[in-house]
Amino acid sequence: MAMPSLTPSTRYGKALLPLLATLAMPALLLALPLDHRLLLEVFLVFAMAQGWNLLCGYTGLLSFGHQAFVGVGAYALFMSMNTFGVTLYIGLAASLAISALVALAMALLLHRLRDAYFSIGIWVLADILRLLFGQWNWVGSSRGVVLNTSHIDLISFYDTVFWLALLLATTTQLVVYAVLKTRMGLGLMAIRDNDAAAASVGIASGASKITAFVISAVICGVAGGIYYLSVLYADPSGAFDLSWQITMLFIVIVGGVGTLEGPIIGTLLYFGLRELLKGSGDMFLIVQGVTAALVMLAAPGGIWGLIHARTGWSLFSTRWLAD
Repeated sequence: MAMPSLTPSTRYGKALLPLLATLAMPALLLALPLDHRLLLEVFLVFAMAQGWNLLCGYTGLLSFGHQAFVGVGAYALFMSMNTFGVTLYIGLAASLAISALVALAMALLLHRLRDAYFSIGIWVLADILRLLFGQWNWVGSSRGVVLNTSHIDLISFYDTVFWLALLLATTTQLVVYAVLKTRMGLGLMAIRDNDAAAASVGIASGASKITAFVISAVICGVAGGIYYLSVLYADPSGAFDLSWQITMLFIVIVGGVGTLEGPIIGTLLYFGLRELLKGSGDMFLIVQGVTAALVMLAAPGGIWGLIHARTGWSLFSTRWLAD
């Protein structure tokens, strides 16, 4: 039996829902009496998690080394502004470009690795970068690098950095959604489900994986650059810290890997727990670990996966047949 066609109004409604949902979520956060420093971090960590979700949840490549791009993006931005005196926006473009080039080089090194070998391989490369930057005098070695603020109006600068973080979060959500609604996105999900079968029907598995990898890396690189702009200082032990990767992993797995709604829930839960347990020492890490374990046991698809299974709700549907 033929499926009923969608009316124009239904099509417009389905197209507008993701946009409205994307804009409504930061608007709700801005309406709350929350410190802008906290909101900036929420927006940036969400962008990182959603970028990582594109690679892991929709392409099937489990990365344990995305902290490398956080660090590379931060250093590329700082060094371009300090050394060449470029503006903030040109510095961000440099952060994007250098993150993409490093990701492309990593992808070429790792493209033959599968499953755990890929995960461990990228972790090793990320740690090599941390050690390299810690010994590299031009970037301050282990001392780190301080942003030169002599030509910056710090009063307006912090407001600009905040709005850049918000822009990155909303853009990331919409870009990842747009990618997944293309044939490339359909191909990525086919690769995730069965790499060999996808290749057998003509999907360019290698090129698709590299593209997703670069997009994911660029998002994390630009987010890292904006985050360290807000503190005016970056050092290898912080910028390349594994805790960035652990945070992305927690947010996506708890929220719902392979869903666009999941990282939203995961980000809110992560920061909610962190603020609730602020000043409690290592209690936050204990609760974070217990929460992740309980969610994986009770809802392997994450919190949003459980909600979707019971209600059928979907704010960011990537199903082609539904369109």
